[in-house]
Amino acid sequence: MEAQAQSWQGRLPFFYGWVIVVIAFMMSFITAGVFWATSVIAVPMREDLGWSLSAIYIGITTRGLVGAVGMFILGRFADLRNGARTLAVVSGGLSAMTLLAVSQIESHWQFLLLYGVLGGMTTAGTGFLIMSAVVPRWFFRKRGRAVAMATMGSAAAAFILPPFMALIFESVGWRGTWVVLAALTAIFTVLPALLVWRQPEDIGLHQDGEETPVQARSTAAVQVVRNYTLSEAVHSPVLWILVAAVAAASLSPNGLPVSLVPMYIEKGHSTQVAALGFSIYGLFSMLARFFWGFLAERYHIRVVIIGIGLFTGLALPLLIFMDGNFALVYSALAGFGIGGFIGTQQLVWPAYFGRSHLGAIVGVGRPFATVVNAAGPLLMAQSFDRTNSYSFGLWCMGLSWILCAAFISLARPARQAVPQGEAARAQETASRPEAG
Repeated sequence: MEAQAQSWQGRLPFFYGWVIVVIAFMMSFITAGVFWATSVIAVPMREDLGWSLSAIYIGITTRGLVGAVGMFILGRFADLRNGARTLAVVSGGLSAMTLLAVSQIESHWQFLLLYGVLGGMTTAGTGFLIMSAVVPRWFFRKRGRAVAMATMGSAAAAFILPPFMALIFESVGWRGTWVVLAALTAIFTVLPALLVWRQPEDIGLHQDGEETPVQARSTAAVQVVRNYTLSEAVHSPVLWILVAAVAAASLSPNGLPVSLVPMYIEKGHSTQVAALGFSIYGLFSMLARFFWGFLAERYHIRVVIIGIGLFTGLALPLLIFMDGNFALVYSALAGFGIGGFIGTQQLVWPAYFGRSHLGAIVGVGRPFATVVNAAGPLLMAQSFDRTNSYSFGLWCMGLSWILCAAFISLARPARQAVPQGEAARAQETASRPEAG
């Protein structure tokens, strides 16, 4: 234990948990960035290869569905002492190789296999499990801001990558753009993953960088809760209510952003203006993390998600009624709502079930949301291909947020935090290496 207390991480002038946050930011940046970049590359790919928009979006959907299966299988792995690090290194390397191979495709089945199936297997290890099962372990009172900052990578990707990918495409074409994405993936995942640790106790530290373990002092927003085992969580009705709530809200985070550029072009805007709309979405998605993350440290996550659900449910169908440059305001509204959910959804699981078996619990609960998330792009593509309009897809997404708010309102948290003695025992248990 003394050796752990003298680790180099403990001698840093700042809490090592913030290094974990930066790593999660980088991984979420590139994991989401591959999705966003695909929406930009889709148009020249479609023209060059003679595919439909739905054919390319089926690849995005396949990637998400396979990722859901991967998360279900690999969730327990994140509870092992070195599991998250190993998973991220292997997944990052495999992801980079598949993207490099995509640059050479000629047939649709090759795209589905490389981008959808093999690439989808890597998404759990290059971002989702780090954000959901590692970052929340490192923080208690500062968990809201930490998770919000970690998830800002996806918003930054939406803000930065579309115009960057458009610039790269003009220089090297769509095949060269995939090569650039492969290189960025290796840089943003494999190298940072070597610095990942499961939780502060593994290197002699405590949550939030405090000198002693967190005790049973709590607020309405953050309470020390009993650490549920996977079996206990699965048999709790609250888990499945939360699964339904998070899954309902997950229809939009991929489906709407990847459709923003085509939707603005369909409304008569130029490609440059459409790309600007995407960047506005990314900017407000980043700003939303601070706003909703601030609220999540002062109110219980259930209240925050209800607020996000109602706001976003009313905002998403508005593009149907917006025209001209005023339609760009829609990007701000959508980014503020969807970005807030992405920044706070990781807080749901530790707030209700503790952190000792967080990877396993997320591995069971999160895949349902990932499946719905994967269906979003296909819903929007089919809405346009069949009706020559995105209205049906937008109405469906608005309704999904109202359902999210309704479901999570039923998931009432425990009335009291665990007693101080049990909280201390939970800390002791959390500090032990997990067997999986």
